[in-house]
Amino acid sequence: MSTETVSRAAPKGVDWRRAEFVLTLCAFVGFLTLPIRLTTIYAGLPAHPLLIHVPVILIPVSVLGALACVARPVWLDRYGILLSGTAIVAMSSIFLAMQAGAALEAGLNLQGPAADLIHRHSHAAHILAILFVAFTAVLIVTLAAHRISGGRPTGLGIADRLLSPRSSNVALRVLLVLLALGCAYMVFKVGDLGAKAVWQGRLQHAGGLGPGGFPPPPS
Repeated sequence: MSTETVSRAAPKGVDWRRAEFVLTLCAFVGFLTLPIRLTTIYAGLPAHPLLIHVPVILIPVSVLGALACVARPVWLDRYGILLSGTAIVAMSSIFLAMQAGAALEAGLNLQGPAADLIHRHSHAAHILAILFVAFTAVLIVTLAAHRISGGRPTGLGIADRLLSPRSSNVALRVLLVLLALGCAYMVFKVGDLGAKAVWQGRLQHAGGLGPGGFPPPPS
């Protein structure tokens, strides 16, 4: 649909109740979890090992859903709002898990290889958070562009003009795919480094490491 057509079809005034605007507001509200630092959840159990299950599940779901919607744009009409909501929850869960992880790291006071792995794990988590925030934003904008170009303008002139051309839709979908792949790689890397850190910590606690990071052979 051309920009001129969208302009003619534009409703009077802006419908702020549209899904795109509501999702954008929810995404900003999701940042309220950023300063929350949970240390324990129940009976003294550390919060981090429990909280990480949420992003570990929801990030791959969001990534796979986005790739599917790029391959089949018609699915954006059916699942785009639900997918965007899932991504927002995943984004907030990353913030909670990161803060809980920082609290756990401070409490463990690890040294040596385990501490180095924890530091790399934390650094990778920060990169994942940045990538996933960008992914969530682009997903919402891609949904908006899909609906606007399909004949459902928002009434917000600048958004309708920028997102209605086909070139905008193509560029957004390419960017969404790149961010999705980046998030998929980083969530794997974060999990891999976290698992290695746990393994190293257990070995050190059990009595030291031998060559190659394995327990020393029995004497």
